[in-house]
Amino acid sequence: MKTTKGRLIIYTILLVVVAAIAAFAFVQIKDRTYFHSPPYTSKQDKASDVLVVYYSRSGNTEAMAREIARRLHADILRIETKSYGLDFRGWLQANGDSRSETKQVDITPAVVDLHRYRLIFLGSPIWWYRPSPPLWTFVEKNDFSGKDVVLFNTFNSKFKAEPIKEFQREIEKKGGRLIDHIFIRRGRVYYQMNGKELIRQAQNLLDKKVKEWQSLQRSR
Repeated sequence: MKTTKGRLIIYTILLVVVAAIAAFAFVQIKDRTYFHSPPYTSKQDKASDVLVVYYSRSGNTEAMAREIARRLHADILRIETKSYGLDFRGWLQANGDSRSETKQVDITPAVVDLHRYRLIFLGSPIWWYRPSPPLWTFVEKNDFSGKDVVLFNTFNSKFKAEPIKEFQREIEKKGGRLIDHIFIRRGRVYYQMNGKELIRQAQNLLDKKVKEWQSLQRSR
């Protein structure tokens, strides 16, 4: 009897371990899969006064950024960093830096001339409940004097209010005004919305928000 019970305990432990390993492997595979959204190229004749700046590790925030740029005929700029590659090392680095609330990483481009833009969208994934480090770095290194700013994010779980308020304070220190925060929650890794659903969510969100942003800017 004791032997049977002991075997049951061992089998249960083995099952839990196997399930944990399988779950970890599944997350790693998902985390290394880049979502390639339809590309965006501005087709307007005159220079835009709207700029979309974003960092995206796995393509989801990029999809949202491209939909914003498409709707507003904006210029678009991707922030690059070598710190967070789509491998296990990059995943560990991203987790570690986000948990420690790192705000300074090497990015390209670091400094951008923003003088001709009236409205700037800043986007990144949410890591550990706050915008990811490359976006904080971009804000710290650039001048947002007189600019209206919209923060946009994609994430799996949730964000916390205090880091968003902190981000707003950083924008204000650099002379800008955060007028809105928009986001798309994709869901946990086992039941996430797919790329097409994410794009559709972004389009629906923009349907509701564009007139509101235009109104806020007219009242400035």
